[in-house]
Amino acid sequence: MKKQILAMAVVAASAAATVPAAHAERYFADNSVTVLGGAKFKLDGNNYNDDDYKQTTYTIEHVSGYSWGGLFFFLDRDEGEDDWEASYSEFSPKVNVVSFDEGIVKNIHADFTLESGTTATGFSQDNFLYGFGADFRLPGMNYFSATYYYAVNDTTDDDHQITLVYGASYGGFAFEGYIDYSTGGSDGHKASFNFNPQITYDIAPLIGYDNRLQVGVEVSSWHNKYGSEYDEDNVAAMVKMHF
Repeated sequence: MKKQILAMAVVAASAAATVPAAHAERYFADNSVTVLGGAKFKLDGNNYNDDDYKQTTYTIEHVSGYSWGGLFFFLDRDEGEDDWEASYSEFSPKVNVVSFDEGIVKNIHADFTLESGTTATGFSQDNFLYGFGADFRLPGMNYFSATYYYAVNDTTDDDHQITLVYGASYGGFAFEGYIDYSTGGSDGHKASFNFNPQITYDIAPLIGYDNRLQVGVEVSSWHNKYGSEYDEDNVAAMVKMHF
């Protein structure tokens, strides 16, 4: 089953990426590097308990939009206390099923995500998610989307996930982020809710940089992090450079 889902994701992404150039228009593309640091991360350490951990995360990210759909990818590298290290990535293509020139709904699309993670304790996982979503035109928002996924999990029972992604800007300020809700399972992993906004200001004009250079904070309000009984409430400083 997992292999079938992965094949679906690969085929969908490959088919979209190989659409003839005459028929595929790229609307935008953005690449960035982020450095983020905080002191109240949960479960990001060698001991599975309710302790707070300091951690620095280095992220490379790509997002692009096309007439056929879009692609989002990121890779996190975490470095924390007591030689803690972890890596986590998501590869997420989406393929438009139908588009609307007017109205609140912009696109309806098929969505696929491959989640991969490893930690210093030897833990590793590869989860495959598939579902459908929609992009919306909302006043005051640069973008807003809602997606339903069925998650085929590697180390826990399969579950369902709802993801909201949003972004708005006001002058040099930006408010961006996502909300994830995942259901629990009969194996004991709990339903999880993660509210993860970023509030930043673009200082690029002040220093003459010709793209965006955002500084600000990322808030992590995560109930039952990773499906555990532990909650995370962390505010981390961040710098994000776009290329």
